[in-house]
Amino acid sequence: MKQGYFLLILAFIMYLIGHILWSVSLLNNISFNELNEIWLINIPFGLFSILGLIGVLKLYRKS
Repeated sequence: MKQGYFLLILAFIMYLIGHILWSVSLLNNISFNELNEIWLINIPFGLFSILGLIGVLKLYRKS
């Protein structure tokens, strides 16, 4: 059960990182290339969804 909670905490940390990068990109450009900036912002959100799904499934199986 601890692994499920760890994955959920890690997922929300990834969400926080993605949200911070997105907020910073609204104020100024993070990188020189727009495509790199899009990938830099979307990777943490993608990891958030994958880790959140795996964490919830692990917690669901344990209960």
